[in-house]
Amino acid sequence: MIDPAAVAVDDRLGPGQYRYVLTRAWWTGHVQHVGHDFSFLAENVIQVWEPADERQEWLLDRRVTGRRIWLEGSPEQLAKAGGSLDARWATGRWRAPYGDFFAAGSGQQPGPQEDCWQIPNPHFMGGLPRDPGQLYARLRADSPDDRPGYAGPFDYAADALRSGRVPADLRAALYRALLLLPGIKITEAQDQNGAPRIALAIDDGARRNEIFIDPDNGQFAGERTTLTRDTRGLKTGTVTTSTTVSVAVVGAMGQLPAGAPPTTS
Repeated sequence: MIDPAAVAVDDRLGPGQYRYVLTRAWWTGHVQHVGHDFSFLAENVIQVWEPADERQEWLLDRRVTGRRIWLEGSPEQLAKAGGSLDARWATGRWRAPYGDFFAAGSGQQPGPQEDCWQIPNPHFMGGLPRDPGQLYARLRADSPDDRPGYAGPFDYAADALRSGRVPADLRAALYRALLLLPGIKITEAQDQNGAPRIALAIDDGARRNEIFIDPDNGQFAGERTTLTRDTRGLKTGTVTTSTTVSVAVVGAMGQLPAGAPPTTS
C-alpha cells in the first residue's frame, strides 16, 4: 500500500498564475410529491481560479449539467404524478478578492476569510501543526463531539482538503493524523471515473465515508459516501455522494489546463 503522505507534492504557484480547482460532484436531490419520494444524483461542476495573491480577484463558476442518476423513482413517474424538479443548487459566475464571493450580496466588502477548517486561508493553515499527533489533537479539539459513530476529525479534515488549497506538507500531516482516528481504514480504490486512488475510509454507522487521494502526487482527489444500511427508501450500498477533484496551475483567470476536457457536460 502506498503511503499517501510520502507522495504529497505541489505544483508551484507563481506571481500572475492561478490555482485551478475543478470539482465534479454528484450530489443527492430529493423531491417529495403527493406522498411519494423521488431521489436522484445530479451532476454539479464547480470551478475556482485562485490567484497567487489572495487579495486579487478570484473567479467561481458553478453549474448543474442536467445529468442525473435516479435512485428512487424516475422522471417519468415524477411527471405522471404532476411533480417537477426545482433548482437545488446556486449556479452562476462570481468574482471577488479573497474568494469572498458572496460578501456583496450581504452588503459587505470582500475581505480575508475567517480562520476555519471549512474555508482554510493561508494564515489558518500556516498555524496548524505538522506533527500528526498534534494535528489530530487539534482536529479533535475543533470538532468536539463524542456521539457514537461520530468522526468529526475526518469531516473537518475533508472540509479543508476539498478546497484544493492545502499545501503538500499539511496534506501529508493530515493523512497521517487521520490514520490515528479509531476505525479508519486505508485501502486501494477507484473513483467514479475508474481512476486508481488511495482511500481513507470510515464507517459512521449508517454510511461509509471515503477520502480519495491521488497516488501520484498525494493530492486530494475526491470523496464518496455509501450507505451501509437501508435509509429512507434507499438500499444498503447506494452511493449518495461522489466527487472528483483535480488541481492545476494555469496562467490566466478562466483558463483551463492544457489538454483538459470541456466542463460543459
